[in-house]
Amino acid sequence: MSPHFGSHAKPSRNCANCRAVKRRCDKQRPHCGQCIRTHETCRGYRDEWDLVFRDQTNHTIKRSKAKASSPATEGLATSPGASNTPQPINALAPNLDEIGVNYFLHNFIIGGHSPAHGYLNYIPIVYSADGECPTLVASMAAVGLVALANSSRQPELVRHARTKYSEAIHRVNTALSSPVESLKDSTLMSVISLGVFEHVSNLESWARHVRGAAALLVARGKSQFSSTAALLMFNQVRTDLVFACVHDNRPFPQDMWELQDEAMKHVDASNAFWLMGVLATRHVNLLWKVRENNGEIPWTVFLEQVTTLQRDFQHVLGLLAVQEPYTSCPAADSDSDLFHNGHFDMYQSTWAIRVWNNARMAQMVICNIMYYLLSKILSTDLAPQTRAHLNLELRESLQLQAKLAADMLGTVPQGLGLVSPTITGNLLPVDCSSTNASGGFLLTWTLYTAGQSMAVKSKTRQWVVRRLQHIGQYAGNAVALQLLDVIVKVDKIRLKEECDDEAKKMVDVYDLRE
Repeated sequence: MSPHFGSHAKPSRNCANCRAVKRRCDKQRPHCGQCIRTHETCRGYRDEWDLVFRDQTNHTIKRSKAKASSPATEGLATSPGASNTPQPINALAPNLDEIGVNYFLHNFIIGGHSPAHGYLNYIPIVYSADGECPTLVASMAAVGLVALANSSRQPELVRHARTKYSEAIHRVNTALSSPVESLKDSTLMSVISLGVFEHVSNLESWARHVRGAAALLVARGKSQFSSTAALLMFNQVRTDLVFACVHDNRPFPQDMWELQDEAMKHVDASNAFWLMGVLATRHVNLLWKVRENNGEIPWTVFLEQVTTLQRDFQHVLGLLAVQEPYTSCPAADSDSDLFHNGHFDMYQSTWAIRVWNNARMAQMVICNIMYYLLSKILSTDLAPQTRAHLNLELRESLQLQAKLAADMLGTVPQGLGLVSPTITGNLLPVDCSSTNASGGFLLTWTLYTAGQSMAVKSKTRQWVVRRLQHIGQYAGNAVALQLLDVIVKVDKIRLKEECDDEAKKMVDVYDLRE
């Protein structure tokens, strides 16, 4: 289906403030750059998906009327004695493809119970811009069906989901072989959405898929950033690539660095989300260099670099607190295992959860780098004053890790759709027996990063294990289950270390008494 506007003017996609004063809007997400520069509270944009549906509805009505009056229907006379009441038409019932697409829209775009849109909320922009998108529709059907199959325990849907996945991959490969189709936003969006499907396979498949999406970004060239959707998709692939590079111990690719420099010309330099992405690529390369260092470069050189990076993160986090504030809330049922430490944090949108958690995960890696470097330096001969100073930094690094982990776990209830803000600001309890597929995908790496931290206790780590188990089982997220195995191993090691520390303390106390 392609958008059809008839004689009506195309609806403006500017933000509400820019529409009101009839000024040019840069359409940046989540807040218009014009509003940020003039210190206005951006009132947001029209619902892109609603605009698409409005266009499609008008087109469908006209098409239906044309079909009803066409000669093809005139020959359908009833036989003598037959009832003139129209009989049910089986074709009106949704087929499996439509069910898959609808489930995808509900979970990954509309956002389920939450009024905030879902994880891939920019798909409507791509859909409306490229007209007919059979490749994108096939990818949405595949992801929707596999998510539905797991959440509703209907294994018979998995076969059809894999069939749709094969169809979508074939369509993507066909599009990539075309100089025109390969450059379309809908082709890249299809590749990104199919990355969600890879979460039901394994971590290695997902990482390969992410690197393929990055290669497609590079192939699209520097001219691709003329649209808002292209910038949003670049952010998505860049974020996924950061996770993949950290996990696989790879540097951030140079060609993606160059593409990021080009994209920087098209964004607001004060946008915290964009700045966080740039810092995240820096921390990936620093981590890789530290891991590869065998003593050729003094550890103090890296310590200076990581300290500078930490300072830059603190500055951007200050901007983020102003641009995307959130509220800490006590859980109505403080004893519920669904809420870590009996509270949760409420954000303005799913987008805000993504931005904050991406920042926290990157900062957690920075803390791990700092802890590693300080430990290396403290193992050498140092002046007493220097040693005391570095020990203080070590404790502060662990304290920051503990806070970051707690803040990340505070996003889980809203991310999974367990709580939802209403217009009046009250909270609506929702069904906890199922897991929002989009939320599971959103929170997998967040839970893993918090769970593997050396600053969290075993009780917290076990809470993370239960959440990852739930996501893995009910959302069919194989990557969550793989990362869960890592957390379980980490917990065993940490428990042994804690027991050894307690035993050492007991020995020390005994020696003092003697």
